Amino acid sequence: MFSSLNMRHMRSFVAVADHGSFTAAAAVLGVTPPSLTTTIRQFEDVTGAALFDRTTRQVTLTDTGERFLPVAKRLIGDFEEALGDLDALSKGIGGKITIAAAPSVLTRILPAVISRFVVDHPDARLRLDEMNAGEVHAAVAANEADFGIAGEWEALPDIAFRPLFSDRFGVLCRADHAFACQSFVTWAELSDQPFVGLGPESGTSAMMAGVAGAGSGNQAKHPKQRGSDFTSPAIEAAAALGIAEAKGVMKQAEKLASAQNKLGDHRTGKAEKSTAQAGAGDGTAALPITLPRPTVETSNTLTLAAMVAQGVGITVLPELAARVSDMTRDKGLVFVPLSAPVRQRHIGIITRKSKSLSPIASLFLSKVQDQAASLDLPAALEWY
Repeated sequence: MFSSLNMRHMRSFVAVADHGSFTAAAAVLGVTPPSLTTTIRQFEDVTGAALFDRTTRQVTLTDTGERFLPVAKRLIGDFEEALGDLDALSKGIGGKITIAAAPSVLTRILPAVISRFVVDHPDARLRLDEMNAGEVHAAVAANEADFGIAGEWEALPDIAFRPLFSDRFGVLCRADHAFACQSFVTWAELSDQPFVGLGPESGTSAMMAGVAGAGSGNQAKHPKQRGSDFTSPAIEAAAALGIAEAKGVMKQAEKLASAQNKLGDHRTGKAEKSTAQAGAGDGTAALPITLPRPTVETSNTLTLAAMVAQGVGITVLPELAARVSDMTRDKGLVFVPLSAPVRQRHIGIITRKSKSLSPIASLFLSKVQDQAASLDLPAALEWY
């Protein structure tokens, strides 16, 4: 029965309610008053509800009509928006894009890209959802986001990860901390420091846990790094299949491993020289890699920075995350790269394998890939 109703009935109802007159509403709609009256009667007959009280002088809404008016307006708005999106999508010039991304991506990379994108595509509408890495992957898998930009996570069916950039881990500390004047800090030097960190739900926390499990024991020399030490099994498998982006990641990883080995040899030589000068030859200069137990855990990077600024402890973050919202400058904090070993976070584009992006989403993603590398970002970021 309700299938006989359509948007014409909705628009007629709203027009009469807004103008309080069948004559005025008919003029706006471009129909005759008798035709509009027939449309409203059909609406009332089908729903079984009186929507208007009619007198010779005025037309007013009944209680039922009052309650239904905002619903009708919302339905008309949603319908017109959907039609507009459909037209824009067919032309590739507009429509809605939903992006799930890590906080550092949302604050440091996307704003500059979006500011240029909306000039070229004024009909596009963007929805940005801040999530941790696991949530980003899940949102894309559930079709709640067109695509995501975040770190790698556990493999999910139908999800593809394409590397975009990597940034190194480092210590975030106050400017008056001893680490602040060093060119780099080793993981071993963290062991006796008051520490604050991200909770286990964070992708960064999961990556750091992996780093902590890669300790070097009490060996006097650091083990030689390999390219595979800086990537994930998923990237290695993709490279083995000949996927160009993954092969590029592996190439960068090999370069990073070579540089790290040179740095490790240099630092080990300095440590051995220092030990010899001190008369200690027990070969324990290199300490195992450990992360201190955090005094405070949080899910928010800005809260973490506030804890560091207050002197609660130091923390470890990827460089882009450490510099989010320029908090290092605003709060007088210093980012110092971690070494022995160097570890990096890989951030990539997360999409569904079984679903193509809309034309407007594809255009935006291409802008991210084309423009992001030219933004004013930490120099240590490596783009793929």
